Amino acid sequence: MFITSCKNDNTKILPDSSGKTHNILLIMDNSDWKESLGDTIRKYFAVEFSDLPQSEPLFSLQQASPDLFSGIFKTYRDVLIIKEGDNTGVHYYENKYAEPQLIVEVVGKNKDEIRELIHKHADEIIKKFRDFEIANLQRKHRQSLRNSQDVEKELGISIEIPDFFNLVDHQKNFFWFRRDVKNGEQDILLYSVPLKDSLDLSGDRVVFYRDSIGKKFIPGPADSTYMKTERNISPSQIFTKIQGNKAIETRGLWNMKNDFMGGPYINYSIVDKKHNRMIVGEGFIYAPAIDKRDYMVQLEAILKTIKLLDK
Repeated sequence: MFITSCKNDNTKILPDSSGKTHNILLIMDNSDWKESLGDTIRKYFAVEFSDLPQSEPLFSLQQASPDLFSGIFKTYRDVLIIKEGDNTGVHYYENKYAEPQLIVEVVGKNKDEIRELIHKHADEIIKKFRDFEIANLQRKHRQSLRNSQDVEKELGISIEIPDFFNLVDHQKNFFWFRRDVKNGEQDILLYSVPLKDSLDLSGDRVVFYRDSIGKKFIPGPADSTYMKTERNISPSQIFTKIQGNKAIETRGLWNMKNDFMGGPYINYSIVDKKHNRMIVGEGFIYAPAIDKRDYMVQLEAILKTIKLLDK
């Protein structure tokens, strides 16, 4: 039971939302979920999460019929409602029944129109949910951050790293943080490399730089072992912005030279033309036999807080 009251400004106090990372409560008729309309939704929202060593969905979908959308179900953080009606279109609502919460309604006059709306707006809806999840994780992390003055002083950047990450190694212009997780670890690397020419700006040297860093600073469990990029599967790259600065996002797989360890990584190479360099923030995971999507999303949320300081 949730008891609501009012603040002094007469705004209602909402209950805290619930739900795991990248989990969507899907409200639609049971029969539609089992038929072609459900297939359309799964095609976009349960597609494989990119660049993981095993198959995991982009979002975990929990379907419920409209008559069940009450009580605790209304406090889910991410909700996608599929229904027929006259108010056609895609509608977004934030903090309607809980906080933080994002509800997306897809309304069509019939199933064919709903299907067309999903085809047309799926990328937009996915981005809304993804950005909302990143912001939610960043909000949680800010409740307890490590003191990053050492990073600010040496690299000239700010970053919000939760205090459950511990410093593993620190060399000149290089920081390595680690968090122990079930059956493995989550790692964050921060370093800078020279900005040489257009090959850096195009992302052609990202793998070269990360392999150089891996060989020099990330040893394996035995002599002659070190981290390197998995070359049999090409990494994916997109151009993006991190805190307003141009950046290259690279996702792929890593392994250990002369060993069997491996896992996924995400790398942001951020352009700092003022200082003629690239700031690199990377997260990688070693966690065999368990799902890795949520850990990767958490690393993405942390790395997206990197901000170049005006020094």
